[in-house]
Amino acid sequence: MRLSLSLPLLLLAIASLRAETPSIQGTLPEDQLPGLKPLLRAAVDRSPNTILQSINIAQQEAQRYVYSAALWPSATANINYSILDESVTGAASSTQKGLFYSASLNQPVFQWGAYKNSAAIGQLGVKIAQRQYADAYRLLATTIREQYLGLVARQIGLRNGRYRQKIAQEAFATSQAKFDAGSASQAELQSFKLALEQATLDADRAAEDLAYSKRVFTRLVGVDDLPDESIPLEIGHPEYSAPLADAVLTGFMADGVESTFLSQVYQMYERQQDLNYSIAKVRLLPKVNASVSYLLEDQTNAYSGYISQVAVREETFSLAANWTIFDGFAARGSKLYALETKRYYERVRKTYIDSTIDLISYMRHQLAFSARALSLSEVHHALIGAEVKKVMDDLKLGYASQATVEASTMNLYGTDVDQANARTDYLNRWTEFISLAGLDPAIANISPRYVR
Repeated sequence: MRLSLSLPLLLLAIASLRAETPSIQGTLPEDQLPGLKPLLRAAVDRSPNTILQSINIAQQEAQRYVYSAALWPSATANINYSILDESVTGAASSTQKGLFYSASLNQPVFQWGAYKNSAAIGQLGVKIAQRQYADAYRLLATTIREQYLGLVARQIGLRNGRYRQKIAQEAFATSQAKFDAGSASQAELQSFKLALEQATLDADRAAEDLAYSKRVFTRLVGVDDLPDESIPLEIGHPEYSAPLADAVLTGFMADGVESTFLSQVYQMYERQQDLNYSIAKVRLLPKVNASVSYLLEDQTNAYSGYISQVAVREETFSLAANWTIFDGFAARGSKLYALETKRYYERVRKTYIDSTIDLISYMRHQLAFSARALSLSEVHHALIGAEVKKVMDDLKLGYASQATVEASTMNLYGTDVDQANARTDYLNRWTEFISLAGLDPAIANISPRYVR
């Protein structure tokens, strides 16, 4: 009795947990970097990736007319004017000329649902293209975030390079002054000069690396330019929540994997093959068509001594049945092909689901590792920051030199890069995780009909 009472309650609780979508508000890179949101929206219409997918949808929309054309009546018209001169040996010659009009209308009446199924195949083709667009944008949004975070890290690297160049320039100027005063050797001056040249080379490389990455990024998004000042020098600290990550994983494992865009695409491919099988199954059955035709012939015949002119009008209404009894096993081959193709997509979908479940489980573990690495990076950065603060305080008290402050600052700048890389790694893994789970809010940027 206890089991019979508790089991429905347990099932109700599980159902309510599955129905509740975990909230991921404030956890994505665009929540830390406000300049990223407009770029994600702009990519919907301007990115080369989405433009190509839009063309694919337009192609399938056009193809849909081809698939459904047989459901509509077909109409033809013809007009012809001819002159015929006839000469027979030993007889009078004659001339025949005339104007001919004809029009016909044909409408399939009963085709065992074959034409209707063909139209449904065309409609599924449009839906497939729409889901492929949605999945392409999902991947594009992830790539845009990753590349934008990479630009922030490169911006920090460029700042560090310029700072090293500045310190090297100051050190070289001091060495030059000492050399001019006779208190430094040529070898010492040369070492500072080489250090300055190396720092300048590193800074120039960092600048070119950032410029190239920006060009790649703007081409990916489809925008004309991305000013340097729009790229921040810091990535906010992301908060890791193990319960939230587990809730995302649980919801996806329960029923989310079946509703991914690619899973829907494979299901639609299977449905198309069911329709192809239905069409092939009725190829050898009799089919009924109705037709209406109108013909007008205006004929003039000129003979020796007289002229004959007549007008002939014909109206035809017909209901015809056509029956292909044997087509060389073409219908059998079409049925077998449809069945085997459906089996193919069933296997592809199963493989996709199995591999996706493995992948998201692996991503969940990697997310935890990345969070641990992020925590270590934050602690290390805090320690270096405290050390720099102490050196600055010592400078005010006269216990430290400016060179010591610069060295400590350079050390802090180095940990800024490590911290940015750690935060970038975590945010990238989290973005890929929630994107695969179908919870990416950027999908709201595209048309709702593409996702349902």
